[in-house]
Parts: sequence; structure tokens; C-alpha cells
Amino acid sequence: MADRPVTAGDTYVVAIEELGDEGDGVGYVDEFAVLVDDASLGETVRVEITDVGTNFARAEVVDAEFGFT
Repeated sequence: MADRPVTAGDTYVVAIEELGDEGDGVGYVDEFAVLVDDASLGETVRVEITDVGTNFARAEVVDAEFGFT
């Protein structure tokens, strides 16, 4: 699991750089994809990691008051 830079329960500030196939926002932590529910392209949000997979993690927004990138 050393190749995954995030752990469930951790919080990060991520910039939403693209949208996933299901409309989720996609940001990155150390080049590791983080799919964020209810985030829009261009937003910078604080997220909590909810699940960590092999190639990506899922997260929920905990604070969206960071404005836009």
C-alpha cells in the first residue's frame, strides 16, 4: 500500500482538474487520482478520503470555501 499516498479518513485540499465518467470531480494527491462527489471543474475543495482503491480514491467534500483555481 506504500504506492498509495492517501488513507481513508485523511483530509486534503485538492483542485478539481477534470470530470470523471460519472460526473465526479477528479483531483490528484501526489499524482494519485481522487474522485470527489459533488465537486465542479475548477473548484478547490477540502476533502475527506472515504475509500482507497488500487488506482484511485473516493472522497467527499468537507469544505468548499476555497474558491476557484
